[in-house]
Amino acid sequence: MSAKIRYTRLALASAIALAATQAHASVRLSEAFDGAWFDPAASGRGVLIDFIPNAQRAGGTLFAADFVYDNAGNPFWITLQQNWSEFQNTSTTVPILRAAAGTWPAPGTAANTQIGTATFTINSCNSITVSYTMDAGSGFANRTQTLQRLAGADPATCAYQQTFTACPAFATAAPAFGARACQLPATITGDQTLTNNITWVMNGKVQVGTDTGQSGTAATLRIEPGTLLVSTGNSANSFDHLAVNRGSKIFAEGSREFPIIMTTGNELPGAPGAPAPGQLGGLVISGNAPSNCNPNCVAEWDTTNRYGGTDAKDNSGVVRYMQVRYAGYIFTTNRELNSFTFNGVGSGTTLEYLQAFRGQDDGFEWFGGTANVRYAIVTCGGDDGFDWDEGFSGKLQFGLVDQRGCSGEDHGFELSNSPTNADATPRARGTVANITVRAGTGNNRDGLQLNSGTGGNFYNMLVEGFKRACVAIEGAPTATAAGAAGALTGVLTANNVKLAGCAASYRDGSGVTAGYTQAWFTGQSGNEVLGASVLAAGSFLPNGNAPAGVFPPANATAPGLNDWFVATDYVGAFRSNADADNWTLGWARPFNP
Repeated sequence: MSAKIRYTRLALASAIALAATQAHASVRLSEAFDGAWFDPAASGRGVLIDFIPNAQRAGGTLFAADFVYDNAGNPFWITLQQNWSEFQNTSTTVPILRAAAGTWPAPGTAANTQIGTATFTINSCNSITVSYTMDAGSGFANRTQTLQRLAGADPATCAYQQTFTACPAFATAAPAFGARACQLPATITGDQTLTNNITWVMNGKVQVGTDTGQSGTAATLRIEPGTLLVSTGNSANSFDHLAVNRGSKIFAEGSREFPIIMTTGNELPGAPGAPAPGQLGGLVISGNAPSNCNPNCVAEWDTTNRYGGTDAKDNSGVVRYMQVRYAGYIFTTNRELNSFTFNGVGSGTTLEYLQAFRGQDDGFEWFGGTANVRYAIVTCGGDDGFDWDEGFSGKLQFGLVDQRGCSGEDHGFELSNSPTNADATPRARGTVANITVRAGTGNNRDGLQLNSGTGGNFYNMLVEGFKRACVAIEGAPTATAAGAAGALTGVLTANNVKLAGCAASYRDGSGVTAGYTQAWFTGQSGNEVLGASVLAAGSFLPNGNAPAGVFPPANATAPGLNDWFVATDYVGAFRSNADADNWTLGWARPFNP
């Protein structure tokens, strides 16, 4: 239900105070806290609570109503209302307002008078503490209530089940980031869980296990829904990141209502600076799947991070419903960390509902491997949206690159086979379907750039608005691997791909015969250049229904179309502009510059 609908007359009648707060950040206030709460120590006296998220779902308005008696025994409604930031769970400055509007026979103009200040603290889904400090002459006594939810706290509807007590043995207190903050160790060993009642601080590289390919020891990291992880970096190029080593596993299983968020510490209330791209390294997972750099695959930003192997079905765990914000460490040119980096990750790994938000480098980059990803968003990226290299042969369905004119935005897809040998094997040949790539107003270049010998099979894509070209083929090895335009090999194909509004629909890069890219594109079924955008103005959603396009296509020769992909009948990431078809709602962070 939208915030606009959920405003009540009582809420609108109350004055909204700006948030002035001393806040921790481990439990995030949301609509899951709405409802009736009571104080078991005060004969069940209760408070009605309503939280109304703002349009960006980055905080909102806390509203509480309490029926009380003054010292003379007269009944009154008092209300508490204040704007709260996204990661706030405590305020010492909530105004206590007494509402008055005359009497029943003689109604008067509604008015609110502040009669005190409350300290309001969210402890868990079943514990809220409210301390009332009343003004002299208000007619009310000071009091403190520890409230419980009237209907109890159901884990299925509210994830924050535990109240913070202390940091676990494997972590240390990090008071600079709040009373509920704990710093992670440099290496996580054994089987550890990051609970959502703690703000977890990353200082430098935090690795899970040590590389089993170099006789290291595997570990398992579990992350609860709604958990917050933050970097210590206050400026760009923070190396603070989480790296799951080869042989270890991560089970970061968020939910639509409670996504896991990894971001800069500057998003916390009271932080010394503003959040900006590059203040977090990002998430790295390394696995044992085939890559064309084997047996010497090493991360370009960290020579100790090795990956790759022979197990195409290697399983590194589950990452689901996760946002990575303000990430992207740039060591030197072409040596970078991305929001999400998958090194030799295998197809046994589950990766879905992932958002790269306002990064400094690529949103998602695959270095080899066979990993499959569903429901992936790049919002306001700092370089390319999706990038693969080193023989990647996984799958991607339901993806969105939503450029917003942010600094550094470049290609929608930037795809290569190998930086050292364009014909290295296994050749990169990812399979991609139902993607929307929407250019912003910045200095972006190509929507779909195919270079350095890459293969790939692309279906039901929508590419719009790029400054250089919608589709570009770079390098003779890429065209050679694809084959003559009238007799393609099947290594590099596109079907039901729609282009609109680019400065040029096609571009032939260095080493590619003039006219080849256009002939390659138009010679395949379902591809076309549209006369106008099919997206709603200022939106990544279709203007009504998306163009029709059957997937998987009949008689397709690309491998694996029926063993993982979801069958669709439309082009792009969304069937229509209806809320029911917008799979980003509820868990992803919206952004409008």
